[in-house]
Amino acid sequence: MSFCSDNFPNDPSIQDDANLFRRIPPWHYFFDENENRWRPSSAAFEDDEDGDPMSVYLSTVLMRENREPSSVLAGHLGYSLASITAGLARSKDQTVHPKPLPEESSHAVVCGDKGKGNKSAPKKRFAMAAIWVVFNPPLQSLPQ
Repeated sequence: MSFCSDNFPNDPSIQDDANLFRRIPPWHYFFDENENRWRPSSAAFEDDEDGDPMSVYLSTVLMRENREPSSVLAGHLGYSLASITAGLARSKDQTVHPKPLPEESSHAVVCGDKGKGNKSAPKKRFAMAAIWVVFNPPLQSLPQ
């Protein structure tokens, strides 16, 4: 994990119980019949396509700024918002590093190998543990 430790070191001031919000596009969630619920796919928790670590938004910053979690969905019509905890990310050998953007002070990254293919891969664990904060059902009808 030296790349992450060197470039995106873990910030211990972010408590393990802090919520990390992840924007989920509609093509990255589905109805899981085994779980009998809509949930994000593991692909929703991969690193960004440009090679940067997975983007998240810190609940603690949003609360401090008196902002609703849904504010990070601005400009992302149809997206939903899911939450995992910083502790879960760290338990899967990920760093949690604030990386504010000029347009978004709550932006942070989760850096580490997200894994491929196996059921214990971090991205799979994140997808299974994610809790909807804002859920926008897909346009097709919901399962009955």
